[in-house]
Amino acid sequence: MTAQRIKDIMKQKKMGNKALAESSGVPLGTLNKILYGETTNPSLDTMRAIASVLECSLDEFIDDLSDGAGTAGERDDLTEYLDELHKRPELKTLFSVAKNASREDVEKAVKIIEMFSNNNSDDI
Repeated sequence: MTAQRIKDIMKQKKMGNKALAESSGVPLGTLNKILYGETTNPSLDTMRAIASVLECSLDEFIDDLSDGAGTAGERDDLTEYLDELHKRPELKTLFSVAKNASREDVEKAVKIIEMFSNNNSDDI
């Protein structure tokens, strides 16, 4: 995700920072930190809210999907999978490292996390 890509979409939609913040429910300060590169890993909920107002998918915030991160179809599949996983609080850390991972890599990471979670719950 790059701030410039979001700015480009905002420009296409003729939407300013304040209007996007108000429409999305994302505080203006948070939005500005994203747009000016101070926040490089915003929450998925924040990005969903921004994407919804800009009427685009989360994948559209990514500049180049051909840089080894997979095809657009693979990224759509991964985004869908990550959306499902996002609902599971024990997997929160995964999102900070999964943005350039393949679905296979994410699935492996989930299995490892689940293995440790299961082992820990057995010990309690």
